[in-house]
Amino acid sequence: MRTAHHLIASVALAGTVALGLTGCLPSEPFPGRPGSRVLNDSVTALRGASTFTVSGTTSSLGVPTQVNLSISGSGECTGTLSAQSGGNIEVVRTRDHTFFRGDEALVLARTQDMPEEQASRARKEMSGRWMRVETSDPSMKGLTNLCDRDGLLRDLYSIRDAEKGALTEIDGQEALSLNTMQGVFLVATKGEPFLLKATTGGSDAFDLAFTGINRPVQVDVPADKDVYDPDDID
Repeated sequence: MRTAHHLIASVALAGTVALGLTGCLPSEPFPGRPGSRVLNDSVTALRGASTFTVSGTTSSLGVPTQVNLSISGSGECTGTLSAQSGGNIEVVRTRDHTFFRGDEALVLARTQDMPEEQASRARKEMSGRWMRVETSDPSMKGLTNLCDRDGLLRDLYSIRDAEKGALTEIDGQEALSLNTMQGVFLVATKGEPFLLKATTGGSDAFDLAFTGINRPVQVDVPADKDVYDPDDID
């Protein structure tokens, strides 16, 4: 009987030690899900958010633009853009119209090739005021993609062969690195698996962070007295 007690005690002790060791091992995030599915799920989760802020750098044909935009699922957007050519642009986008207001450097850059008389008039009209265009205007396609939640994230679904990498941290949140041929993506491991950061290379490279998820976005539409039509200064 004593031998049986010793045997049971030994098995119980071994089980306790095994459980203790298992408890100390870090569990794999998203077990059973391959990296590409985790990436797709993270994009889907972000698309499902009511709002988020995207900030960082995006490039088109090698020309970078600094962005800091808060975007809502209903099509509203507000924030700033900084062009490589100089100057900053404030942006307010509603479902129907997009408003821009450039700082002094941008106004000077936009009018530098105009005849002096026209340039002087244009600077007066533009200084401190908002330019209003229809959101559907084809010339707004680049901004529409940045300000539109679905347009901004759509191409991320085409990325394949993502492999799970190391755990890291971004803005105090634990994240899993997903490595692909295009770049590196960070996905939140706690709560909703939101995409938190995306970094790619090439002529259309981007380095973007996604924050402020599901926080309210305040979009203040400029008053009519502070708005001008671009056709008025051509």
